[in-house]
Amino acid sequence: MSHFSGIWKDDLLVLESFLETIEYKTATDRLQAYGIKRSEGGSVTLGFTNRGKMSKTKCREFCPIKKKYKTKLMAERPELLEMLEQFRDTWFPCYQFDSAQLNRNYKIPPHRDKGNIGDSVIVCCGEFTGGELVVNVDDDNISFRPDKQPVVFNGSKHTHWVKEFEGLRYSVVFFKSRFWKPDTD
Repeated sequence: MSHFSGIWKDDLLVLESFLETIEYKTATDRLQAYGIKRSEGGSVTLGFTNRGKMSKTKCREFCPIKKKYKTKLMAERPELLEMLEQFRDTWFPCYQFDSAQLNRNYKIPPHRDKGNIGDSVIVCCGEFTGGELVVNVDDDNISFRPDKQPVVFNGSKHTHWVKEFEGLRYSVVFFKSRFWKPDTD
């Protein structure tokens, strides 16, 4: 049974209730570079990777079905992937992804996603003002409101960033990692 009804505002509230339960662990140097206080925001990846070690002493859990290693959040909270798949099935059912970047109050400066391939889909929720996604396409900065509808863009091809915002802003970026292989079932 799906957690989602197909009513955008209601589904964003359900999504937000899941996102509120996550510990957002971002490297201190990255938080400092972006001017984000650890107590206020962060970012974490849910999905799979080819990197088997998190550090010299910590290894990741291997998934024999995907033939990849689980990110820490995936190993600790596998139900989140099922929830995100249900959200995807409700709002953009033809899109396949193997990872999601989950963000809380994460105002990221202009960048490209080096580890992604093809299109990504972003949605936002929370009580905030501002926070538009800006995507630079052919030297034209285009602003989007992922809290109003899912936004599809190629983050590996186009520089993008988040405008200033106030309040509590969650975002989920669904993407295909460079290790992605289409599901065959």
